[in-house]
Amino acid sequence: MTTSTELARLHRRLHALMEEGVGDDNDHRTLDALSDQLRQDRFRVLVTGEAKRGKSTLLNALLGREVLPTGVVPVTALATTVREGRPEQLTVRFADGRIERHAPDALAQFVTQAANPGNRRGVSEVVLSLDAPLLARGVELVDTPGTGSVHAQNTDEAMATLRTMDAAVFVLTADPPVSAAEQELLRLVGRASVRTFVVLNKADQLRPEDLREAVGFTRHVVAEVFGDTVPVFVCAARPGARHGVDELATALTGYLTGHRDVDLLRSLTHRTRQLAAGLLDEVLMARAVADLDASRRQQRVAALRAQLNMFGQRRAEATDLVRSQGRHALTEVNTVAQEASPLLTAQVTTAWSTVWEQESGHWPRREREAEGRRRLVEVTRDAVDAWRREQEQQLTDRLAALDQRVRDRLAHDLDTFRDSVADLLGVSLALPRQGGPLVPNPRFRYHFCEDIGQTELLAGWVRRRLPGTAGRERAREHLMAEAASLVPMQVGRVRADFQERLQESTRAMIAAVAARYDKVGHRLSSALQQSEQRPRQDTEHSTVLAERERLLRQMVSDLGVDRGLDGPAPDLSSEGPATGSAP
Repeated sequence: MTTSTELARLHRRLHALMEEGVGDDNDHRTLDALSDQLRQDRFRVLVTGEAKRGKSTLLNALLGREVLPTGVVPVTALATTVREGRPEQLTVRFADGRIERHAPDALAQFVTQAANPGNRRGVSEVVLSLDAPLLARGVELVDTPGTGSVHAQNTDEAMATLRTMDAAVFVLTADPPVSAAEQELLRLVGRASVRTFVVLNKADQLRPEDLREAVGFTRHVVAEVFGDTVPVFVCAARPGARHGVDELATALTGYLTGHRDVDLLRSLTHRTRQLAAGLLDEVLMARAVADLDASRRQQRVAALRAQLNMFGQRRAEATDLVRSQGRHALTEVNTVAQEASPLLTAQVTTAWSTVWEQESGHWPRREREAEGRRRLVEVTRDAVDAWRREQEQQLTDRLAALDQRVRDRLAHDLDTFRDSVADLLGVSLALPRQGGPLVPNPRFRYHFCEDIGQTELLAGWVRRRLPGTAGRERAREHLMAEAASLVPMQVGRVRADFQERLQESTRAMIAAVAARYDKVGHRLSSALQQSEQRPRQDTEHSTVLAERERLLRQMVSDLGVDRGLDGPAPDLSSEGPATGSAP
């Protein structure tokens, strides 16, 4: 059977589900999206990764045009779908149903954090139509906000967009190197996509020997996630530098030419089967309740309601646990920073005084204070950075332990919920456990900063001109006083960054916990509502439920063995260039 025939069969199955009217509004929106994508024959390739990895810049390089906004701070706040189209234009859909069309250069007005913070304009979709060879045959390239951004909504938008992808281009950077958080996000993307391309961007920012080390480390991390089947493309994608971009474009084009149709089928089949399995659980519960005799029905429904309420209570307990642990961690960060500041100040001044006594006599008078400050900054940076790394590891471990604790609770609650439904209704639910952390590990972003105002520069000019011992002693006294303010300033900046990351991680974890509980609970709630709205003698409703069960059972069975999920994805390494090389 050809791929086009199988895609047509999948379309008929989606249409059958839509005709049956199964599920709630969220299910209907998912069905509409799957059906629209299949009807329009569009293959979505997401350019994804953490914030500030050069995703928009890379996509501009692949398109050969500067069409997506870029900057030195997190810019992209909303996903932008780029597809083939003439005339070239920007189509913006709003949550209230409005549609606006603009010139392509208006894109930044709708998708950037600066122009549309928190999506206050209510944009629901942005589509940029361009005439570009890479977009041929229904390929969509999607520029996504980065996860781990300081702007919480950017992470939410990025994670929501991941659920719509077929394939992915995952962007890492040579500096900073791939983190544990990125490795976990890479696992998530790899599980959700039928093909993942990995790009090590910003290769031109490292010396050749450092880049070779970064490439080797990145390939090792990628191999831990995917095995040896996924190459790493080394790129420098920015205006005026296209190292590795043409190689990546060639690999993408070769993949799309050879595997686009098959992998579109694989992706849509997998997502349809997931939806059908959830709908089958709901129908099984609704039918089991409807088939109970009158004497048992009221009792069992009451017991199921109690289980649903208990599940909701467990959800609240889990989110409260995360919230309270987050508050406790914030307080502890503040306390640790307050205790560390005088200790680090004493450590820095002692170390720096030794340097001053041993070396300052050899420095030229006019350079003595500048050299002393340089060494003070050096000693301060080393001391604060060592303390920061220690605290960062403790916070990361603490968040990981909390994440695991909450996931263990969820797994236990799912098992209990499944067993209760089986006891009360005799129905065995799928309710697959959702693996992986609730949120990626936070990325702490402390950067050393030293500020000296114009008044201080003038005073320094005076001290440099004092003769002999007087000038040297005055410079020493001044730098010792500067250390007393420089160290607390750096500790305060570390504390602020830790607190910001903790707040972001806590908020994201609470949202993820609630979503995972709600995904299960709403199925039982919907099933009970269906049954309670119908009398026991409603044979028509029973017939409808029986037909839906038959349809969904057949669909789940068929989609599990269709070509869409049968066999591994093709090996990209056999299709021309497989890896980038360091410049």
